[in-house]
Formats: sequence, C-alpha cells, structure tokens
Amino acid sequence: MQQSITDRSLAHLKPQTKRYEVRDKLLPGFGVRISPRNQKSFFVVTRIGTRQRRVSIGHYPLVTLSSARQKALEVLRDAQRGVAPQTQKTQKGQRVEDVVDLFITKYAKPRTRAWEETKRVLERELISRFEGRDIRSLERREVITIFDAAVARGAHYQANRILARVRKFFNWCIERGIIDTNPINGFKAPCTETARDRVLEDRELIAIWNATDAYGFPFGPFYKLLMLTAQRRGEVTGMRWSELDFDTKIWTIPAERAKNGRLQAVPLSDLAISIIETVPRRERCDFVFSTNGRTAISGYSKPKKQMDADTGISDWRIHDLRRTAASGMARMGTPPYVVEKVLNHISGTISGVAAVYNRYGYDTEKREALDKWANYVDALVKGEADDA
Repeated sequence: MQQSITDRSLAHLKPQTKRYEVRDKLLPGFGVRISPRNQKSFFVVTRIGTRQRRVSIGHYPLVTLSSARQKALEVLRDAQRGVAPQTQKTQKGQRVEDVVDLFITKYAKPRTRAWEETKRVLERELISRFEGRDIRSLERREVITIFDAAVARGAHYQANRILARVRKFFNWCIERGIIDTNPINGFKAPCTETARDRVLEDRELIAIWNATDAYGFPFGPFYKLLMLTAQRRGEVTGMRWSELDFDTKIWTIPAERAKNGRLQAVPLSDLAISIIETVPRRERCDFVFSTNGRTAISGYSKPKKQMDADTGISDWRIHDLRRTAASGMARMGTPPYVVEKVLNHISGTISGVAAVYNRYGYDTEKREALDKWANYVDALVKGEADDA
C-alpha cells in the first residue's frame, strides 16, 4: 500500500489480522508498519550497491513523524555516498517479547496464581508498544508513557496495578542479568489509593440486576453470581464445571485458585443454581464462563461501561458487589466470623492462634447466610422485600 504519510493518515491506520506496511509517496523508501496490536513502526529501505538494507527507525508516537522523516533522509543521503546505515540487530532472547515469555514461563506461571493476568498486562502494555525492541534499549521516558496512558484514560487504580507488574518484571530481569538497571526504578505510583467502603444501595442493586437481563451470556449471569456468592471476581471468572456439585449445591474453589491459598466451599443458593443452569455448556470446556472454549472470560471494562450507561450508576466497581453482599448478610444478623468464612478471609475475627485451632468450616452457617442473602436479593428485584 502506498499513500502520503501524515499525522492525520497515521491516526486513521487501523490494525488488521496480519501486519502490513504503508509506503510513503513523498519520500521513496520511507514507510510505516502496522502490527495486529496496532503498533506503528517507522522504517526506511535503501540500497548500497546491489544489497538492499532495511533500517528500523522507531515506534510512533514515541518517535514523531517529522523525526522519523529526518532520520530516513539521513539514511538515504548516507546510502547515496556509499555509507552503510548503522543498524543494531537484536538477538533472539533479548527482544521484549522473548523476555516477557521467559518471565511468564520461569517465574510468573509457577509462582503466582494471577500469572494469566500478568501475562495479559505485559502483552498489552509492553509487547504491544515495544515488540522487536532490544529490552536493554528501553528508556525510562518510554516506559513511563505506559502509566501516563492509563491515567489519561481514567484507569487511575489500574495504573498502579500495571506499575506493580511491570516493576516486578524489570526487577526479575535484573536478577537474571538480562538488564543492568530498572528503567522505572524509583518511579512512584501514579495515583494515591484509599480504602474503599462503597456499599451499593438497594435501588442500585435492583438497577444492576435488571440491567444484566439484557446482556445474556456471559456477563449477565456472571454479574448475578458475583452478587449472590460474594466471591472474588477472579474466582467467579475461573469457575469450572468440575468444581460444581449440583446434588449438594456446593461450589468448591481449590486452594490453587483461591487468592489466600485456602480451599473454599461455597454453598449455592437455589437462585444461584438456577442462574448457573442457564449458562450454555461448551463441549470439552471446563470453564463455566468462556466464549472461546479455551480460556475464561476477560475484558470487563466494556460491559461495565455499558452497565454504567444503562443504570446511571458509575461510581462503583465490581469488587463493591462483594462488599455489598457481606454488608447485607451482616445487616440480616449473620455473625462477623460467618461472614468472614463466606468471604474466605484469613484475618479478622478468627485469626492468629484461634485460627490455628478453629478448623470448623461453618458450612451450615455459611449456607444459611447465603440463602438469606439470595432470598433478599430475589425479593428485592421482585419488589417484595421488606427492610432487613
């Protein structure tokens, strides 16, 4: 493809399933390559004698169009004088994508439960921007644009989570001798976090529940189960059919999937069971919430934005559903230690030495609490609830 490359045309170049190139009409040999992840990389192709040389210039917008043109002109002028362009070929294993893959394989996957989220973040934030680059060439100002972009799109707390994962990655690279310094060493968290105490009001619960009816699978039942089970987002996301016992109405979250590393038996209310039974089951797929049959669902931001627009409620997060359920159970008279068992909290009322000796699972009490909560939510959305 050939066209006049301008800042306007660059902004309108969209990613395709395969990478492609656009050659410039104004400066022969100059062009931009667009990857499936929408990474735009400038290059120039020239010839020294009979040998064609291709020189990578840099990634847009870290390298501006005017700077890229100037560099391309310098390369072309050198070529006319018979001077070969100075290129630095990145060896396999030093490229950003290779090092990220090594980090996931050697460290994140065997040591952390959230390795899939770490992989997703590093692919989106590092590989999409710096694919093909030598990791040793990344400069502080370049990496910081990752967090600036997150803040600019309003993902303030997410920017802190991204920073934590990226910092751990670079620190691991130092330990392995891949790089000498961490390019974001000393960089402070982009946003100051405060503990949240947001509990949704009954009218807000009703609005959110009713909104999910229009979404269907997967996010409709997903949001409802978050509300009814009071479990963490990642635990509900990764729910497996093999973890569900419909006879005993128990969902068993194995220790390796629980955030605190402790097996959790979650009693399922009749309402929760009825919602799970509406979920289509894919052949040879153990995930309850999967759209491709291979992995659990992800990408919560788009349906959350849609729900905010539909309900007019925007100052809440998915985790607030868990806090709301806990507060609701407490309001209905459930003792604090039972609520903590429902939430699978280690610290709290039963902690320290008491936790060592008290191995009682409170299964009966947990079932009673979750059943009462489900009945309240059900009555609430039907307009039959009394004040708890």
